[in-house]
Amino acid sequence: MARQQKRIKDKALLGKDRVGFILDTTYALVILLSALIFFKIIYIQLTYKVDPRVESLFRPTATKQIERPKRGAILASDGKILAISTPVYQIYMDCAVQYDIYRQDGEKGGLKEQQWREDAKELSKGLASIFQDKTADQYYQFILSKREAGRHYEKIGKPVDHATLQRIKALPLFNRGPNTGGLIYETRDSRQYPYGTIARRTIGYVKDNSNSNGNNLIGIEGRFNFELHGKEGHAWLRKAEMNKRIHNFDSTAVRAVDGNDVRTTLNIDLQDIADRALRKNIQEEERISGACAILMEVETGAIRAMVNLQRDTTVEGHPLSERMNLAISQIGEPGSVFKTVTLTSVVEDGFVHSVDETVPTFRGNLPGYPRVRTDPHIVDWEDSTHRKEIPIKRGLEISSNYVFAYLATKCYESRPKDFYDKIYRYKLGEKFDFDIDGLGTPQVVTPDNNPFWEKTSLATAGYGYSIAVTPLHLITFYNAIANDGKMMRPYLVEDVEKDGKVIRKYGPGILGNICSKATADTVTRALKGVPQYGTAKKLRRARLQVAGKTGTAQVALRADEKPRAGDQYHDEWGRKKNQGTFVGFFPADNPKYSILVTVYSRLSLGSFYGGDAPASTVREIVDAIYSMDSSCGTSISRSGELPVMEVREAEIAEGKVPDVKGFGLIDAIYAIENGGYRCAYEGSGHVVSQSPAGGTALKTGETITLKLK
Repeated sequence: MARQQKRIKDKALLGKDRVGFILDTTYALVILLSALIFFKIIYIQLTYKVDPRVESLFRPTATKQIERPKRGAILASDGKILAISTPVYQIYMDCAVQYDIYRQDGEKGGLKEQQWREDAKELSKGLASIFQDKTADQYYQFILSKREAGRHYEKIGKPVDHATLQRIKALPLFNRGPNTGGLIYETRDSRQYPYGTIARRTIGYVKDNSNSNGNNLIGIEGRFNFELHGKEGHAWLRKAEMNKRIHNFDSTAVRAVDGNDVRTTLNIDLQDIADRALRKNIQEEERISGACAILMEVETGAIRAMVNLQRDTTVEGHPLSERMNLAISQIGEPGSVFKTVTLTSVVEDGFVHSVDETVPTFRGNLPGYPRVRTDPHIVDWEDSTHRKEIPIKRGLEISSNYVFAYLATKCYESRPKDFYDKIYRYKLGEKFDFDIDGLGTPQVVTPDNNPFWEKTSLATAGYGYSIAVTPLHLITFYNAIANDGKMMRPYLVEDVEKDGKVIRKYGPGILGNICSKATADTVTRALKGVPQYGTAKKLRRARLQVAGKTGTAQVALRADEKPRAGDQYHDEWGRKKNQGTFVGFFPADNPKYSILVTVYSRLSLGSFYGGDAPASTVREIVDAIYSMDSSCGTSISRSGELPVMEVREAEIAEGKVPDVKGFGLIDAIYAIENGGYRCAYEGSGHVVSQSPAGGTALKTGETITLKLK
């Protein structure tokens, strides 16, 4: 019994040991397997790379989408918008939209294809009415052909504005939205110019808010593209259901920064006045190929208007349009408007103290310069006055080439470098910084830069040849004369703004002082005589007194225009090109604006003078400004003092200047002419000063100048 119990106990112990062994073994195996799995995971994490072909099947690719900034606006000086970016919408159509999901009035069932076609026919009528580029039937046939071809994305018409988009959305079929009607549209920015072609070349253009620096960047749009463009942003997109792309928020995104606004100096009212006046005076004369006009503020150099017109010979009627900025790029010999440069130099250097001084006439032949042509103006002067001398002021008024060739050679023949140094001092020999690209570089023939220079070049330079400048250079010089000798840098941009706040200021700049105030006053006195007694007679009755100079220059012909051998200004048929200019400032006694108008002619046998279309254009601009700008006119004060007028007669003695101070104009002229003298005057009212003074010894036939007030 005891032995049997012991045997049972041994069996129980043996079974217990076997179970424990199995459990221990299993546990150990699990621990080992877990360790292997753990280390395998670590190994995979550190070393394993998924096959890209497999990865692309399970992970959608992200694409980078560039976000374009909104381009800044260009503003006029008073804040009016000259250029702005607005959204436009390009229409597309899903022509193959399924008709079995095309529903009407909330019905559950689908409509037949015939119903879709009837709606498409009505849609075609609406598209034809809006776009007017196809007939309704053409649109219908186009849509049907694309439907039969299974096209899901067909362009319709040109980009439209928001109001037109709403009309398109209301059309039959399209009013059901993209899923059932097939309407698709894309938004894009479009550059709009509210004032059309006015100042178009100065404002410039740029395509699609481009950030490049190529030749497609013109004018203010191009020069300030880095300010207007803004900064591009980007976002990452990934594919979602139905091939749609949504933002991948696991990736970084950078928001676009909109461009800044640029405020210009342009005054849209003055620009419109100048544009209309110039068009009116050259429109009917088809021999004029182009013209430009500049209006500049004397005190600051701010350009208030810049007009550039060229005739388009490829279009019927040859319309005028802004195709090239002639005002800053066209380089040409200025002609007689350059005589003011010579006059300024000889006065500033002390060779001439008064414009009433005279020079000998020599029948218009310049002694020692046989190659310089005889001046018919001087011949006419001698024949009409029987005098052998002519006042410098009168020489400017009649635009005598001889007088200014004489002054240039007489004063600078022994030291021509001094004369040319003056030209460079006046910034007429070099390119200066300007707010838009394209300013031409003047060309000056000097002893230093041309081995073929000869003394006749000094004579011709005295009256505007052997030198080539742009219209902007010319008006900058005349503006300095109006500004008492201080030359302002012409500029077009006032500042750069962000949300109405100025972040970068530009504004006026000084190029230097070109002469003393006394010299500027002397030259101004001579320039005031040109409209009153000289070649700018069309400005005599302008509402504001204008001081300035006319100029007519022949333009050197290109090789393809077949200039004559030895004559670069005429072709084989004797035709020529002219450049006619008037440049000056007003009101003459207290200048506010400088003004320049230049016209360019085609090859013809006729001549185009600065005293014709340019002077007429200036007259219209001046009169219009007088009417709109009260600061340019004069007003009568509430009280004042009248000068005491004595009743007396002028004493006339042979060889003595009669004293006519206090006389009225008619009485003064009567006394002067009875004394054997000529009379010149400026102003209106009674004589307040005269030159020479009363009692001065003076030869018979000389001129006495009166100032009336």
